[in-house]
Amino acid sequence: MELREDILYENFKKCQAEALKAKEAGDIALAKNKLREAAGYMDKLALISSGSHRAKRHDMAVRVRSLADDIAPGTAARPVQTAAPQQRTEKPAADNEKITQYLTIVKRSELGAGFEGVIGLEDAKRAITEYIINPMRYPEEYNYNFIDNRAVLLEGPPGTGKTTFALAAAKEMNVPFALINVASLVNCYIGETAKNIDRIFEYIRNYAAANNTPVIAFFDEFDEVAKKRDSNDKTAEAAVPALLRNLDGVKRNKNLFVLANVNDKNWLDPAVAERFRKIIHIPLPDEAARRRLFCAKLCEVEQTFLERIDFAEAARLSEGLSGRDITFICDDFKHLLGGVKAKLVSEGDVNASLQKFISERAESKR
Repeated sequence: MELREDILYENFKKCQAEALKAKEAGDIALAKNKLREAAGYMDKLALISSGSHRAKRHDMAVRVRSLADDIAPGTAARPVQTAAPQQRTEKPAADNEKITQYLTIVKRSELGAGFEGVIGLEDAKRAITEYIINPMRYPEEYNYNFIDNRAVLLEGPPGTGKTTFALAAAKEMNVPFALINVASLVNCYIGETAKNIDRIFEYIRNYAAANNTPVIAFFDEFDEVAKKRDSNDKTAEAAVPALLRNLDGVKRNKNLFVLANVNDKNWLDPAVAERFRKIIHIPLPDEAARRRLFCAKLCEVEQTFLERIDFAEAARLSEGLSGRDITFICDDFKHLLGGVKAKLVSEGDVNASLQKFISERAESKR
């Protein structure tokens, strides 16, 4: 898409996301307004399109307006963190309350965008599609005796979007997503980390059975509990055996997919690393992806400012920076533009200002 199309489409997606959040919070009026705003952006996209694209975008705008009209009071989604479902093996309420302090179940209806919302990472998308998504979508065709291991490790530098990628994979699979904050687990319950790992896996398996659905269990900052046992890390000494028991258990459970996030796979205990069927690298964004990230993060900025931004140069200057870095740069830039509009600071050269923020961020990383 051309730059103008990119901006309109990112605005459309942003309004959709804000509408979902408003609906979940019970703010029906805001949800309706945001959906109608999204439809307006899709109308503009239709106007600059031709042929079948124009017709599809017009139909999309009509459908989004229809969704806005259909939202009624009382349709707000239930909170993301849920009480434990009825389980085949009853657990004390105190245990379930403890688990939900560091585990969040994101239901199918609460998932955001799929891979269309992930900028770049085409190799990673292909890898997880080949090993997990396609066999799930086409079980009759994938009827061979594959290695029955559904554990995938996402490895890459901080800020590259590993959690966003995992959520998008859950959306592609249309399955609930269990987000486990490992760092919180260790910090709060370091004396019982191994027991808590067993409880987490049991909780998720029971959830899958009670709801008759596969589930993705995503371990954020996985190295907090899976470091090499020769590293004098007492947490790892206790946690690694529990992880091995449960990762082996993945092979016997058709409804559990395990994804884990780590900055460097070499930090992991070798026995844990061997349990992962596939290791997928999530790299820093390349130049094309960085340009798209700048466009996406600045899509709400007024056209008079956008016309003066050299997005190609911004992408070139930001080599080596992560998606998170670019998010921070754009946030700083938007604060500056807010000051310009409020006449608190002089406008100056907005493109030079953006490049200055990029340079400062790059220098801070050295």
